[in-house]
Amino acid sequence: MKNTSSCILSALGGALAGAAIAMLFTPQSGKELRNKIRNMADDEMSKLRKNFKSCNCGDAIEDTIDDMVK
Repeated sequence: MKNTSSCILSALGGALAGAAIAMLFTPQSGKELRNKIRNMADDEMSKLRKNFKSCNCGDAIEDTIDDMVK
């Protein structure tokens, strides 16, 4: 189970990093870009928390996500 959780978190983290990198190449001001990245990250973290709570994956995964965000 631990390896599965690590793989899922790695894939989601990679997708999030890829999206953030893609946004870096768009023509926007720095402030607009930072706000867009922050909002996107907050939205995705909210979705992840809802999904983990609905599948009863345990508090350990949620704690790991919180640690990654800090």
